[in-house]
Amino acid sequence: MTFSRALLITTAMAISAGTSTGQDLGEQIKKFGAHNARGYLGPILAGWGSGLNSGFYHTADLHGALGFDIQLKVTLAQLTAGDKVFSYRLPDSISVGAQVFRAGADYPAEVQTSTAVGPKGETVVRTGGGTELARLPGGMDVPTAPLFVPQVVIGLPFGFEVMGRFLPTTRISDVGKINLLGFGLRYDIDQYIPMFPLDVSVHFMTQKLNFWDAGGKDLIAGSATAYGVEISKRILLLTIYGGLQLEDASWTVGPYTASVAGTATPVTVEEFTVDSRNSSRVLIGARVLLGFLNLHADYSLATPPAMTFGAGVTFR
Repeated sequence: MTFSRALLITTAMAISAGTSTGQDLGEQIKKFGAHNARGYLGPILAGWGSGLNSGFYHTADLHGALGFDIQLKVTLAQLTAGDKVFSYRLPDSISVGAQVFRAGADYPAEVQTSTAVGPKGETVVRTGGGTELARLPGGMDVPTAPLFVPQVVIGLPFGFEVMGRFLPTTRISDVGKINLLGFGLRYDIDQYIPMFPLDVSVHFMTQKLNFWDAGGKDLIAGSATAYGVEISKRILLLTIYGGLQLEDASWTVGPYTASVAGTATPVTVEEFTVDSRNSSRVLIGARVLLGFLNLHADYSLATPPAMTFGAGVTFR
């Protein structure tokens, strides 16, 4: 297997990781109506949004013309205990054979159950008398929301740098397909400040990520935009960097046909949107340059917070 193929598979598996039942995320979504799907997906989509807007730079010292970086960025968005569960809204009534049970009288109108990142086990909904009414899907039981992104940076004349992120449409077994496309620019600011002791630059980045289910149907589409300013200082092999960024990310889910727990007939779920929790971040990080080998790590104060690690080669 080539390195590029391994990279694509690793990235796609991180995006479409399966649950304990062996079912992929796309199949799990199709067990929820729109309201409950938002609760189930919210934490992992927030994590992926934070991941998409991470790792753009590891120094404010831009490349000269035709200098370049090739890197793999790995972002781990932190999850809390509150991200593991959400309140699932049950139907007003559920029929079992000839019996009809009512929410609020025979069973609770809402129950706490796993989100996509929560515990693996199903949540069983029963009446007060013990009759089983529904089984709600579990999650992936992960401590972070991971995102793996390849990035290429090329220096241009006049203090510009172009950034690119790209994953071609790739099928991963029977889970589905993904692709990713991103484009950005950076500009050198300290070139206008003679003898300034720090490197300073600004950046802009826009990205789109798409996920298709195993049947080839467009299920999740994400877009992210970010712009900000960064500074850095190099001391021998070590570079300390930091920055401030304004950003947003948004996800559309569906349309799809859902087999909702407690509902006898399939439900058509129209497309709905899940917006990012984060609008700004402050980050600090360090880069070590060993010849052509470039290693860096940074921490972002965002919602959710995120750690980013990068490794690759650089030619200045």
